[in-house]
Amino acid sequence: MSKLASKKDINFLTLLCAAVYFVSYVSRINLGAVLVEVVNSGFADKKIAALALTVCSVTYGAGQLISGYLGDKFKPQNIIFIGFFITATMNIFVGTLSQGALLVGIWAVNGFAQALMWPPLVKILSARLDDEAYKKACVKVSWGSSFGTIAVYLLAPVIIKFFTVRTVFIISGALAVVMAFIWKCVFERYKPFSSVEKTEVKEKVTKTTGDAPKFNAFAITLLLSIMLAIVLQGALRDGVTNWTPSYISDMFNLDSSVSILTGVILPIFSVISFTVTSFINRKLIKNEILCSAAVFSVGAVSALLLVLIGNKSVIVSLLLLALLVGCMHGVNLILVCMIPAHFAKYGKVSFVSGFINSSTYVGAAISTYGIAVFTDAFGWVKTIGLWSVIAFAGALTCLMLGKKWSKFKVV
Repeated sequence: MSKLASKKDINFLTLLCAAVYFVSYVSRINLGAVLVEVVNSGFADKKIAALALTVCSVTYGAGQLISGYLGDKFKPQNIIFIGFFITATMNIFVGTLSQGALLVGIWAVNGFAQALMWPPLVKILSARLDDEAYKKACVKVSWGSSFGTIAVYLLAPVIIKFFTVRTVFIISGALAVVMAFIWKCVFERYKPFSSVEKTEVKEKVTKTTGDAPKFNAFAITLLLSIMLAIVLQGALRDGVTNWTPSYISDMFNLDSSVSILTGVILPIFSVISFTVTSFINRKLIKNEILCSAAVFSVGAVSALLLVLIGNKSVIVSLLLLALLVGCMHGVNLILVCMIPAHFAKYGKVSFVSGFINSSTYVGAAISTYGIAVFTDAFGWVKTIGLWSVIAFAGALTCLMLGKKWSKFKVV
């Protein structure tokens, strides 16, 4: 499978993948975005809604492993199409429910469907783009998640105001249907993309050695160690994002629609964080793991400041929460998007991508439900203090792995 040489084709592929990630985010994080209204409207109680988010994270994380394996065996564009078809069905199903008793099961299926998106996307990008184009494309594709989040948090309150919370899911499902057929048509009819096959690219390896090196104990141990840091960032990124509207509503007594709207500021910071973190990684630190340690540290300090001064002002709270979540998105960019490409020498890009991304949602599953339980027992101040501890633990983990990662890159 040849690399794309045309700048036009590269930009088109990047834009298309960003659109895929945008729609996948809209049809997955919508429940978390409208969590306050789901509870306040009586559609589902707090524990059921939190459990639905948790099982979605579990099935999404477990599905990443399956998706990563399938991405190395079958055409990745077909896997993505199937994922969109299933997620569209689940969203529309939620929109037709009279009450939320089935929400947990439906959202569990949606989580698995969403898992069919990311590893195949990474496979396509790493296969068709050279190293430099891949790094730049990862940043732009990641913007899709941020703009998707902005769209949900900005439009959901408007939809709820004029219709119901169920309409949010119907619109999300319809958008997924449209994206599915756009994706399928492009890969069937646009010649530069239609040649994406099922085999993993090993051109770089075979030119030098003839065969891919074995996935040895050092690589496996390092990958498992990195997994811990990814679990910690997943716990903060998704947990804080999902519960920010509830925190704002509880701390400052704002209406649920207004609280949901405040979530727009978080993804704005994440877009900035993607750009800044990528620059630091490429131009300054030049070690993905140490770069992650630095970004983790900034997030830890922002959480600590939130404990000390967050209750003074809703604006201060939002800025600090946005900085914390933005930092976790930056860590996610480095660990989840950049790290898998370094395993191309083993022919394991799709597998490693699925494995690493699944680790993110182990953390997300624990924190989304855990925050609900911990907050009920100890309150928001101690919960945010725990966030700071988690971020510092992530920084320390990455700091300890920095030298090993440097060694791995030159092996």
